[in-house]
Amino acid sequence: MVSSGRARFSAFPEPLYAAFRAACEGPAQNYRRPEPGFAECRELLPPDTTAAVILSYDGTLDDLPELVISFTTSEPLDGVGFVVQNDIFLNVPRRGAQELQVRLPDERLDRTINALYRKAGGTPE
Repeated sequence: MVSSGRARFSAFPEPLYAAFRAACEGPAQNYRRPEPGFAECRELLPPDTTAAVILSYDGTLDDLPELVISFTTSEPLDGVGFVVQNDIFLNVPRRGAQELQVRLPDERLDRTINALYRKAGGTPE
């Protein structure tokens, strides 16, 4: 269900950030962009998935797990364009312990993110 990847853009990828914001407007979603080169969407999971994650990772009902998707833009060392790194994970608050970030590969999600990169003018790496 979870993955990470990156893409290169010739110019700052504002279209990517605009599309990401538009995709994160649901009632169970929370979008934040504290700086131009970073944006994050946190989304509550469906009830059955939430229950399974809480049971599997010793989670708590006081602070529910979320799917977290973020994009970070930086200038690469070679100085050519911009590189966007995405990170996707389940954030699981736990009883009496530190939050757990669970990352699992997901080919379908990788394809979706790569298609988003291409549509916004980037080249997945």
